Order: sequence, then structure tokens, then C-alpha cells
Amino acid sequence: MEEGPPEEEARAREAQGRGARGGTQIDDDYTILGIDHVHITAPSELLEETIEWYRSCLRLEPVEKPEGTRPDGAWFAAGPQELHISVDEHNPPKVSHFALVFDAYEPVIESLREQGCHIEQAATIPGRHRCYTRDPAGNRVEIVHYDEVEVVALETARGELRAKVMHEER
Repeated sequence: MEEGPPEEEARAREAQGRGARGGTQIDDDYTILGIDHVHITAPSELLEETIEWYRSCLRLEPVEKPEGTRPDGAWFAAGPQELHISVDEHNPPKVSHFALVFDAYEPVIESLREQGCHIEQAATIPGRHRCYTRDPAGNRVEIVHYDEVEVVALETARGELRAKVMHEER
């Protein structure tokens, strides 16, 4: 049998209890509450520039990293979730990305362009405006604004208040 990515993927799925179609067998004794954070990477020579880009271009608020975490990198609040950045010399992936939801679209795009960011057009999805940009390390970031949104305050596990964006599908 020839080894390679398809065979390795099949073994990994089997080890995780997943079938060939990727369906996970889940009991009804727990519920996923949501995504806590997204982790991205930058090569060491671009780490500080990448951290500053999220702070200044996207205006994310830094979050103090708790004890026991790596000393390099940074954490940011992104609504009720967090964005974590650390060093990895094997960066960036080509199409992997994460999306940030904003309360406006054109002002964000204008601000990014003013700061020299390239804007990549995205396929149209009804009910939302969206595009992509890349941070200095090449990570792909989707910018999203929903036509209909409701912002709900949430308290995090650390007792901080964050906003959750609820959108209505049309």
C-alpha cells in the first residue's frame, strides 16, 4: 500500500473515531459552547510587526497572557473570543483564514487601505459584505459586516464583559 497524505489522513480520522466522511460520533452528554480563540503564527523576524498590525490596523485590544503560557507572542480580545499569536517559522498557510466581524464595512476597508493593506475581494454571500486582507506574516484575515446584526453583552470565564455579534440569515 502506497503511503502519503490520503492514507495518513485516513489513519488520523480512524484514530480520532471519525469515519471516512468525517462525521464525528457524539453522545448527547455535552454541548459545544463556542470558539474560545484562534491561534495564528508569524516567523520570529515578523512577530513584532504582526502584533503591531493587529493592534493598530484592526484595533484589537491586547489581553494579558496568563501564567504558564509561552513568553513570546501576544493575545488580543476579538469580541467574546481571543486571537493568539506565536512564533512558527513554517508560516503562512495559503487559504486558511479566520474572520472578524465589524459593525461597519467601508470605514474598515478605508482604514486598512490608508495603512497600506491589500484588499482581496471575496465571493458574494447574501446578507453580508466581506473581503480578505493579510497581516505582515501573510496570515489571511476575512473582514465581515452583516447587514443585520444584534450585539449582546456576555461575561467571559474570567469575569470580563465582551460583546457577541448575532446575525440574522436571510
